[in-house]
Amino acid sequence: MRRIEEVIRDITKILEEEKVDYVIVGGIAVVAWGNIRTTRDIDIILYINAKDADGLEAALKKEKFSIQAEDIRDALKERSHFTIFDELSEYYIDTKGIYSENDRITLGRRRRVSLADFAFFVASPEDTVANKLLFGSEQDVKDAEGIYARQFENLDMAYLEKRCKKLGVYEEFLTMKKRVERRMKEVG
Repeated sequence: MRRIEEVIRDITKILEEEKVDYVIVGGIAVVAWGNIRTTRDIDIILYINAKDADGLEAALKKEKFSIQAEDIRDALKERSHFTIFDELSEYYIDTKGIYSENDRITLGRRRRVSLADFAFFVASPEDTVANKLLFGSEQDVKDAEGIYARQFENLDMAYLEKRCKKLGVYEEFLTMKKRVERRMKEVG
């Protein structure tokens, strides 16, 4: 049974071999920059065209991942997501194309991180915080707080504030920032 880090290694290796630009977002990006938390999926944004679907399907199937090229093409046409299932574990990969300016920015500012013996691309901590605040669930806000607390000294604060303003979550950012900094003072 493949462990989650092996799934990440294998899926990103395939994407890189197929020359598909990608950025991992969601829970895995949170783990890279913030607090450890459990997740059963890997969220990925791909820069892919419908004409590349057959090649990607073949490459994935060779490594025991399950997807139909038609599902990829349909998702791209409908601007929705498609799921890649790992036949060797309970993990799955929720995947979508580049559908918005926000997706393009997140892909463009991705960062390479290392895990064990391989490296892969994840969303920057600033983009992850801003996007988590945009999604806004209780878990998303906790994720944003964890990243802010752990990456506080390394964040590009001017960029983060600009992104939050652009996404319409600047007030939520200021509230979160105040709350996290107050906790940091209490503990530290």
